[in-house]
Amino acid sequence: MDDLRELVQFMQPSQRLDLKSVATANVLCLTGSDEGKAAIVECEDIIAALIRLTCDENLSVAKDAVLSLINLTAEEFGAVKVLETSKNVQDRPLIQIAVKHITDENSEFADAWAMVLCNMSRVERLVNDMLDEMEKDENIFFKLGKSFSKLNYNKKNSKLHYLGPLFCNLTQSSRGRELFCNSRYDLFDKVLPFICYPESVVRRGGIIGVVKNICFDPVYHTLILTDKDDVLHSILNPLCGPEEFTEEENEQLPIELQYLPEDKAREVDPDLRKMLLESLLQLCATKRYRELLRSKGVYFILREYHKWEAKVGKDSECLLACENVVDILIKKEEEIGLDNYKEVAVPNDVAEKFVKDDSEYLKNLI
Repeated sequence: MDDLRELVQFMQPSQRLDLKSVATANVLCLTGSDEGKAAIVECEDIIAALIRLTCDENLSVAKDAVLSLINLTAEEFGAVKVLETSKNVQDRPLIQIAVKHITDENSEFADAWAMVLCNMSRVERLVNDMLDEMEKDENIFFKLGKSFSKLNYNKKNSKLHYLGPLFCNLTQSSRGRELFCNSRYDLFDKVLPFICYPESVVRRGGIIGVVKNICFDPVYHTLILTDKDDVLHSILNPLCGPEEFTEEENEQLPIELQYLPEDKAREVDPDLRKMLLESLLQLCATKRYRELLRSKGVYFILREYHKWEAKVGKDSECLLACENVVDILIKKEEEIGLDNYKEVAVPNDVAEKFVKDDSEYLKNLI
């Protein structure tokens, strides 16, 4: 610990470049191990110095500093400590620095800073603090939406894929969902097309997570299921293959999903397929939207998807998730006998039995 504290004097912005560079490089090496990260987290002065050095005029020093923050924030205890420490570094507001780099099309560290914010936002109790900082500038969400939705936005080859999981993490909170669905920022509409983005599972996985989080909140079901069908189309599209439907079936589907090409491929990641199916299940919560999903031909798509998953995808959890949706859609409302599933209180012992039954069912599903 004393050796670490000695490094602080060499990690000041005004220090000689050679000393500052060596000290920062040594700290970066330490963040590569659990023991090193644990030691640094106990030394707030080191973290404060790293935050200041992310703005160093020497790019090599600044790079080592931000890479150190990526490693430190990868664990919950480090993320909490970095954000707490940043509040005491008044001349270097961490969140503001990060967003400035991410939204600067000429920044060489945009991806690195996106990873820092992504790491910190994974800790649920930090999200509101992060949103507090972001909302200090009313233009931040416009800028983040633009930098994410415009491909090749960054001129230094930063891809900004990690904004996807950052957005997902932010929408785990009701406040984050409200911001994303606020028509003023138009964030939801901007990110939605990337639900099928083939170049990065990180990017599309993050946006599928955003959709799932918003679907889990019944407040936004009216926003999701509209006459435009854009969100429903986005959820169903990754589950669709090249199968042909009858004319009567096609007429019920959202227009974008009618007569798909022969080379239409499904989402390759089973975790993402499962998230999409769980989103559909949440939309089945109320009678109004169950009937709407039936009228849009969702059952026909899931019927073909189930056949594909059983023969090709072969993921038992995805099959069960699909069956959970289908079981609701094929029932008549008289059989269901209630308007809103979310209003049903399930006793703990019954919930545990459901989980156990599902576990047993999964063992024999494939």
